[in-house]
Amino acid sequence: MTDKNNRQEHLGEYSRDFAVFLPAISNFYNTFISKQRVTEGAHIPAERIPKTFEHGVESLNFINPDKGMFTYPTALYSAGHACLDMEKTSDRDSMCVNRDRKFSTIVGDSGGYQLGKGVIKFDWKDFEGNKANKVRSDILNWLELTSDWAMTLDVPTWAADDLNSPKTGLKSFQDTLDGTIYNNKFFQKNRLGQTKFLNVLQGDDWETAQIWYDKVKDFEFEGWAMGGINMCDMEIMLKRLIIMRDEKKLEGKDWMHVLGTSQLDWACFLTQVQRQVRKHINQNFTMSFDSASAFLSTANGLVYTHNLFTPKRWSYIMEKAPDDKKLKGSTIPFPFKSGVGERLTMGDVCWYGEGDLNKNNKEGKTSWDSFSYCLMMAHNVYNHIRAVQIANDMNDIEMIKHRPEVKHWRKTKGADNTDEPSDFVPRNILYFNTLVEQVFTSEKPMEVINNARSFLADIRGTRWARATGGGKGKNNFSSLFEDG
Repeated sequence: MTDKNNRQEHLGEYSRDFAVFLPAISNFYNTFISKQRVTEGAHIPAERIPKTFEHGVESLNFINPDKGMFTYPTALYSAGHACLDMEKTSDRDSMCVNRDRKFSTIVGDSGGYQLGKGVIKFDWKDFEGNKANKVRSDILNWLELTSDWAMTLDVPTWAADDLNSPKTGLKSFQDTLDGTIYNNKFFQKNRLGQTKFLNVLQGDDWETAQIWYDKVKDFEFEGWAMGGINMCDMEIMLKRLIIMRDEKKLEGKDWMHVLGTSQLDWACFLTQVQRQVRKHINQNFTMSFDSASAFLSTANGLVYTHNLFTPKRWSYIMEKAPDDKKLKGSTIPFPFKSGVGERLTMGDVCWYGEGDLNKNNKEGKTSWDSFSYCLMMAHNVYNHIRAVQIANDMNDIEMIKHRPEVKHWRKTKGADNTDEPSDFVPRNILYFNTLVEQVFTSEKPMEVINNARSFLADIRGTRWARATGGGKGKNNFSSLFEDG
């Protein structure tokens, strides 16, 4: 896994047949790498770059197979953060645009979230007019330039809720569905064929999810993306997959993306789903999921310190990162390990000392400069990837020893350890392993799913509550799988 000559660690080799995790690259991170390329190394001065970085700032580019300190072949980047000016995007988004496509796969998010929030400006009053079509065209062109797979431009159902309706002018579920259908038609008509597209499914509950699916299922796109209730309610996801199987909508549809999950239990769930679809329906099928947690946590000054794996809790543990001006110039090694962290000193992270002025010509409270955040993002990305891989490895190990059946499952209280067969893997993951096999081999899969409804409700977690407005409550199991 490690190249001794340039000390690279190729993380993709650890992933085996797991569902594909996609780090959702932040615009901040992309900018550092892209600007350093465009300015030929002038964006970040040489004295600011750690001497252990053989290839300068490009050492942080994990999708560069030759120069990244650690490499990983898949990522997500969103049009909602990108430069949509085609004359500028090759430079502004160089990390994702100018890459080795034989090594790397970029999944492009269309920016539906930013559209629904009003960040991407859209002429909602003239939805089919020239201004709106210009936005559609810019997004489509950017996706085809940048990504290998990309999501169609969906309008999330929440774009019509009380909070967002004043920004969008959308009043109902039907408005969001009609908007998505129009966008799908636009993409289908105007695409150049340079990118494979994922047909996005939305919905707030089973009824609206079914209506949405029936209206969009016949568009000629190459794969699927699960949004709304579909991405966080495993009962609905499994039922949808069975319907797709029976309607031949998974044959030749080689990629399915599940939007936004950082929970380690779901990394294992999706791996098991992928394996069953490959075994029984489409051997070329890939299921992916994304998270921006590694980047967002850094913005809050948090650093991944270690991972925790117990029957009651799987988590990436985050703590406040060292930040002290007294550490300026320190040669003390950065204490937390990763393909980046092992090359850093505390002086590389804590760059400002007492009296030093920042880029705004002021003395700030923090010892970090902008590049410090970039370094910590890379460290966090490494650890997030490894946590996902280790979780899947541990699940596979314990599957050999423990195969409990869902018919024996019962809800337990947090302190109850009587039904924890494994010393490492939470019970619900083990129960899911056998359940998903039964679903895809049964002659009555919907009956199997319905009989497991209580169990499937227990694994929804906080993602379901956030996606559906289902409140602030957490079930005992899923609350343990948050980002630390």
